[in-house]
Amino acid sequence: MGVARKDTLEEFKERLDRIVVTCQRPEERRIGYGNLRHEYSEYSKDGKTTVNIAVIYETPGGSTTQINISFDNGTGTYSYLDRDLETHIASHDPDQVIATIEEVVEGIPTKRSKQLINQVDNWLEMGKGRYEIFGELNKLLQTEFLGGRISTNELKEGIQHVVEQYAKVADEGT
Repeated sequence: MGVARKDTLEEFKERLDRIVVTCQRPEERRIGYGNLRHEYSEYSKDGKTTVNIAVIYETPGGSTTQINISFDNGTGTYSYLDRDLETHIASHDPDQVIATIEEVVEGIPTKRSKQLINQVDNWLEMGKGRYEIFGELNKLLQTEFLGGRISTNELKEGIQHVVEQYAKVADEGT
């Protein structure tokens, strides 16, 4: 039975590897998915081996998010927190875990976009002018930290939001 579980874990790893690879090229896609990556680490305690699976990405400005999944080799159980980080889930079904990861990965571009718009709104509330904000967006476009960088599409969204907010202010003033 242990061999079947190992095969299940190996199959799980192959599937996760494919998900991550599809989000890493070209560079613009990699940026849009927050430099998505994953790591496997194994540890043993009291003769039990557990594999920790970490799926990691960033949002604009460099905030890091991580999904952690543990796999107990002895029981064949995957354990992780739900998307709201409130409920502990234990499952023997790797398909369920992969579906959860896929859902999170599919939501990364939207999460990044919301984070960028929130950052622009914060700059506006701080009283930064249009050109200062464009400069801040340009810094995010060119930052060395790949996961904190924004893509050209995200840059367009940020600029469009700034323009819309300034148009709204101008309309309210007339």
